[in-house]
Amino acid sequence: MTVIIPKDAYLTTVAACVRFANKRIDKDDWLEVSGIFIGRNEGADVYITKSHPIMHQELDKDAVIDQYKWGDEDYEALSIIDDEAFSNGEFTVGWWHSHPGFKIMMSHIDIKTTLSYQTNNPLAISLVFNPERLVKQIELPEKKGDPVKQLEGDPGFKIFRLDDVNKGIQASYHTADYVVNGFETKEQLVTLTQKFIIDITTMFPKDNIFGTYEKFVNNRINELNSLIQGTDEYLGTLMREGASDRVYEVLENQTRDIRKFVATTFIKIENIKQFMDYLEYKERDTIIPKIKEILSKWDETIEHLNERLTEIAKKY
Repeated sequence: MTVIIPKDAYLTTVAACVRFANKRIDKDDWLEVSGIFIGRNEGADVYITKSHPIMHQELDKDAVIDQYKWGDEDYEALSIIDDEAFSNGEFTVGWWHSHPGFKIMMSHIDIKTTLSYQTNNPLAISLVFNPERLVKQIELPEKKGDPVKQLEGDPGFKIFRLDDVNKGIQASYHTADYVVNGFETKEQLVTLTQKFIIDITTMFPKDNIFGTYEKFVNNRINELNSLIQGTDEYLGTLMREGASDRVYEVLENQTRDIRKFVATTFIKIENIKQFMDYLEYKERDTIIPKIKEILSKWDETIEHLNERLTEIAKKY
């Protein structure tokens, strides 16, 4: 068996996991995340087409065992996703979850969950991802005192399958081969995904996403208006000081800087739009409309940018 994973599905899984376990969050507060893969089987191979984040672990520091419960909203999301997939000739081919900061393996709970998938679909898979494995390129030791194993070109995960579902939670498991499409080399995969993790850590918080993006957009709008106003005032000062010969050069430079600022902001805006694909399914109906609303403020601001710059040029 070989599991074929497209770049988008891989990055979705990475983003959803890193959102709840990154450098901006205390390690004691890192949370596990889980989701499902949609795709199809071709012979003995599994072709993944989409990854759907579903839920994250509930943090209860007083609990003896970490709470990791699927709620009614999560099961409803699974039903909706399954129906949509079926209409496209696809289905749920497996599930994934994170082990933030600890060994990639299958716990008894993981085996039990995998049983529910592999019993219905013998080719179903279970992917386990650890962000630190990807970032540090190391494999944690089997037991305390053993050396850390250095990795190279590792995507941060392993894929498992149960050997004999008839044994229930006593079933053993093995790793499955995989290919992550969309990268030229394993080294490129690691380098680009590590950079991607930095972007996720900075711009895809686990809480108050709308507030984060609202602050970003408002700051960008204010800064753009300041740049335009500053250009106008600077040119006015040059005229008053009798340095009209410098106006053209200054206007050209200021206009270039303003357009560069706008282009940089557009990249960030496109990133934010892309991040919406990494939300848990149950979040989307409430968060995405709010994000579109705040992003529209930026669109309205730059709609007449050329006119504003032309007016300044005519003025001087």
